[in-house]
Order: sequence, then C-alpha cells, then structure tokens
Amino acid sequence: MTGKTVTVKRTIVAPAELAYLAFTNANAIAEWLCDLALAYPYPSGRLYLQWRDGRARMGTYTALVNGKKVAFNWRGDEDEDASQVSVTLAEKDGTTTLTLTESSESKGWSKQAAQAETFWNAALDNLVSVLETGEDRRERPYLGLEISPASNGEEGVRVLHVFAEGPAHQAGVQVGDLITALGSERVSDVLSYEAALHRHNVGERLKLAFSRDGKKLSATVTVARAPKVTIPESHEELAEIVARKYTEVNRDLTQALKGVSDDRAARAPAPGQWSARQVLAHLIESERYLHHWLTCLIAGELLIPEWPPSGMRERLDAVINGFPTVQALLTELKRNEAETVALLNALPAAFLARKASYRRLAETVLDWPNHAREHLEQIKHAVRHAKAFEAW
Repeated sequence: MTGKTVTVKRTIVAPAELAYLAFTNANAIAEWLCDLALAYPYPSGRLYLQWRDGRARMGTYTALVNGKKVAFNWRGDEDEDASQVSVTLAEKDGTTTLTLTESSESKGWSKQAAQAETFWNAALDNLVSVLETGEDRRERPYLGLEISPASNGEEGVRVLHVFAEGPAHQAGVQVGDLITALGSERVSDVLSYEAALHRHNVGERLKLAFSRDGKKLSATVTVARAPKVTIPESHEELAEIVARKYTEVNRDLTQALKGVSDDRAARAPAPGQWSARQVLAHLIESERYLHHWLTCLIAGELLIPEWPPSGMRERLDAVINGFPTVQALLTELKRNEAETVALLNALPAAFLARKASYRRLAETVLDWPNHAREHLEQIKHAVRHAKAFEAW
C-alpha cells in the first residue's frame, strides 16, 4: 500500500440507521457533503457527487450492510486512480460511533492523504451537526438574490427577487436585471452563475456585471454569509405560520383583482408579458410542483431537477383551460395552498427524525408565500394596463 490509511472517527448522538442513510441516500448525502448527489446503494451501484463550484467525484459501492457498514471507491475529475472509503457504524443506547477510513494504491496518495484527512474531518463535523441538530454548517456565499433562467435567447440570469439589506440590494441591483458576469467569469445560465458564486469566499469583493433595459451596468459587491433561518420546532407550528402567510397574501391578491373582469384579466400588458390570469395560473402550477417536491423529500426520493422550468405558456394555458375565470383561478390557488398546509400538519415521525430534511423543508415553505407576493406587482401592472387600454 502506497502512503497511509486515513482514519477519522466521530461519535454522533443519533441512530446508526440515519448515519447509514447519510452515505446511501442521494438527498441525505447532499444535506451534509455535497450539493447534488446520485446514489444507487447496492453492490456495484454507482455514486456521483457534485458541488456548486463545479467539482465532482464519482465511484461505486463495494459493500453495504444496513446500519453497520458502507464501502465505496471514488475519484475526482482529475484523479488518475480511485481511493477506497470504508465507513463502519456501531450504535449503543442511541449513540453511534462512526469510523471512516480512506486509502489508495495510487502513487500520489501520500500527498493526497493529508488533504483527504482535512476534508473528512470538516465533512464529518458537519455530519454530526446535521444529524444531531439539522443545521448545515457549511459556509454558503450569499449575494441576496433569487434568480431564474433568462428568456428569449438571452445569455445570463434574470433577477426575480432582491433581498433587503443583502449585498446586491446595497449595490443597487433591481428585480428584472439581467446578470451577465460575476468577477471575471461570464454567466450564461443558472448553473454557471452558481458555479461562479461558489468559487468565491465570504468577505471577497467582486464585480457584478448586469444590464437593465438594454443598458450595461456594473457594481462591486462583498460576498456575505447566507443568513440563518429560525425554524419552528414543531411541524404544527410551521403549518400555522405558513397558513397565516398564505391568508395575508391571498387577501392582497383578492384586493388587487377586485372588480376585474375576466376579459381584463386575460389582457397582457405587452407581447411576451403575462396577463393577470396567467400569473394566477403560474402560482397554481408552482404550488402543485411544491406538493411534488415535498412528497419526494418526505419519502427520501431523488429531487432532480429540484425545481422545473417555470412559466411554460402551454402549461399556463392548460391551467386556464381548466379554470377559465379569475374567481375559479383564485379558488384553485387557495385549494392548493390548503393542501400544502394539510401536508405540513401530517408530516410523519420518521421524516421529522431526519432533522436536516425537516430544516430544508421548513426553510422552503416559510419563504414560499413570498413567491405570490413577488408576483403581486406584476398582477397590478397587468390590470392597470388593461384598464388604460380600455379607456383609450
């Protein structure tokens, strides 16, 4: 054996079955080790891990004993040879002792071993946190932006939301801006944006290039640390908070559409823009997909893509065909929201024991009603335009 065997141990106050899941379930792996995973946990089954900065590792499971042992070989994109990783688990009185070893016969392993030991020490520290508290302690670079793919063949990403007091907000970035570069890296799509952002550390300053109404602009931003979200301890409290947020935004949606005829709601402000009716259809479509996402997360199934392309005209038209009036669309939206709340109230105990998954779910649904609020101004704009057109 060339070089040494790296050995790292941790004691985790959690059942061995959850620690085993953290090495064999794609969602669970991504909650502490990488950003995207594919895992087929059977002998000779494939394993693939990817990080947002573009790094990736892939390998094959070689041994699996439920709740007791996981072994696999893996290699990075630039590694000539694979290394072998073995994880053994021993549980006593609800506490699990985890022992991980990594070794290789590669000529370069003696140099890589120190890096591997550093990597696994940091990763397993995070695994302990994730399994015991649900908190992912990895430092996430943050600009305070919610983005989406650009449309109409544009290269870049479109700004959907700018979070108050975030770096981008302080730099003057606005909703609708098209981001085309981060630092020295061009941004062509969501993946390239994520990769470029995650190659920068918290505290770094970088130039943000974007366009607004065809005018090229730039701003310097300081990468911040992603803010922590306070999560309700009980899923019943979570459901209550989300229900209250839905009620508040629905009140504003109803007010914005009060007295608006179906013909007026169907009129788009301009070619390529959505009518008020299409915005409501988009909100219904999004809520339905949320149900699918929640179901997969609760069941521990793979979430790829995590969020699908949004706003396909044919899909919006299909929703409108089923609910052709403003009132019918509003009623259907509220019905779907009620389903979301009912699902939160019914979260099973086995899922709640997966604390990182519960935290991930809670962070998503706590922010979800803001999606409708972000589209509220779009509805008001469409209605104002329709009124002005009729008056003209």
